[in-house]
Amino acid sequence: MKKLFSTILVLGLLLSGCSENKSESNRKKSTIKLSCVMKKAHVVKKFDGTDVDIWIDEKYLKENLSELVRPIIIEIFDKGSHASWIDTQPNLLHSHNEQGFSYMNESNTSGQGKGLINLHYISVDYKNLKFINEMSLLIKNDDSKYEFGFQNKAKISTIGYGSCDRLK
Repeated sequence: MKKLFSTILVLGLLLSGCSENKSESNRKKSTIKLSCVMKKAHVVKKFDGTDVDIWIDEKYLKENLSELVRPIIIEIFDKGSHASWIDTQPNLLHSHNEQGFSYMNESNTSGQGKGLINLHYISVDYKNLKFINEMSLLIKNDDSKYEFGFQNKAKISTIGYGSCDRLK
């Protein structure tokens, strides 16, 4: 009985810490609105883990990888909030303070193999409105993906650099 009570208590604390209101009505009240776009990318490792050192400029990105350089809209409820929306999809920021914010998401790897994903570690600096998107090598899409976070990153494949503009 004690174990069940402990489990319920721990789950309740975890869920209450993650319950910041990411409702559509709060999204519309966001005080921070940014449009961010990637300008260049540094390929550090190929998808198989082989070291490379290739820089990709904005022109090449637009002509060949247009999906990667389409602007993303980031909305944050207010300066003290972790509630955010990335292209209108609710999200919790990993960190948020007066210097900037960061968050992590994952993407499927269509064409790269079933059951694999990439993790993305995104950070934005409020001072200069620069953003960085670090993309991991392919990892298994199973419970082991939860072992990774900002303090314990999966191996980085590519780092995208860009800038953000404030939206009204």
